Amino acid sequence: MAPPSYGTATPSYGSGPPIGPPPTFDSYASPSVSGTTTMPPASVPYSYTPQAPGGFPQQTAAPNAWQGYPSTPGGYPAAGAPQSQSLYSNGLPYDWQQGTYGYQSADGSLVRFQKFLQRIGTEYTWIAGDGGAKDFGINRIELAATFGIPVMHNIDTPLLITPGFAANFFEGPVGDPTAVPRGPDLPGQVYDAYLDMSWYPQPFEWFGAELGVRTGVWTDFDAVNSNSVRILGRGLGVISVTPQMDILIGAVYLDRLRIKLLPAGGLHWRPNQDWDLYLVFPNPKVRRRFQSVGNTEWWWYVAGEYGGGSWTVDRVGLSDRIDYNDLRAIFGLEFETPTMVRGHFEVGYVFDREILFNSGDPPEFKPSDSVMLRAGLDF
Repeated sequence: MAPPSYGTATPSYGSGPPIGPPPTFDSYASPSVSGTTTMPPASVPYSYTPQAPGGFPQQTAAPNAWQGYPSTPGGYPAAGAPQSQSLYSNGLPYDWQQGTYGYQSADGSLVRFQKFLQRIGTEYTWIAGDGGAKDFGINRIELAATFGIPVMHNIDTPLLITPGFAANFFEGPVGDPTAVPRGPDLPGQVYDAYLDMSWYPQPFEWFGAELGVRTGVWTDFDAVNSNSVRILGRGLGVISVTPQMDILIGAVYLDRLRIKLLPAGGLHWRPNQDWDLYLVFPNPKVRRRFQSVGNTEWWWYVAGEYGGGSWTVDRVGLSDRIDYNDLRAIFGLEFETPTMVRGHFEVGYVFDREILFNSGDPPEFKPSDSVMLRAGLDF
């Protein structure tokens, strides 16, 4: 089985890794939770041709190399959404194979080695809201870097370690903290500081797995307690029916107030080099290559996302924990260069929004539907 590589930015995991073509929100539902969305690694899309005996090889794109779409709130659902998606539109950058290099030894053989620093990415998300009585707006900026460490000296299935940090700036909702019942007041900003670890073992040609865990603190740093530390996780089995089709089944652990665990699974089908259908809950994504400009390839895509996050906050004298949850319908464009610089831009409709309060004061708040703009770049 040759799992697909990530496209542009996850999995964003906002607050957690996404699955499938995502890990980008509490990106585990993205792995972008920011989330997205996180997906399995793809086959090595490059071959190497020595420039001269004993010289360093020249990297050239393999003929018809397929760049698939992987499985990053706070990503599984991947980081664009607060804690829902990863910075990477397809989840965290697990296309580590593209970080494999080589050189020609004295006997003429090619010696392969693995880059330690795999990718660096950033993503910005804006959800409209003017801070009114029924409005809730978000501005989110996330930074992350992915490192690859060979497991038992195997550079084909490295352990991927991704530290990341995100700042979420809230606009509204308006609420009176002295009223009875209390209004839905929130702090002006909350933060995600996390460490994500993912591994994609391939014990058999027909069977592999997507495994990941993310931990860190999600808080406004005014109310820091044991609830600020969360552990998110994901585990999926990947059965390769054909070289172009995989079946995924498993679960993602979100550790939110209302939803702790979500089933995850579906079909990932790559009928040809122009289509990539990642029909996997909770973050499906269908994309198509439509244009090549020079050496840069452009794709359009439509996707669904379970967004949101969870943080501990100080609500003017009341230490509380809040969840923000939503659903997103997304249309986006992404590009990829031969040097693996990737970018994406998305516009989305955000609906079924809710803010839950662990204190029960008030129990919940339902913001109005909104629109989302998200853009990211990784290299």
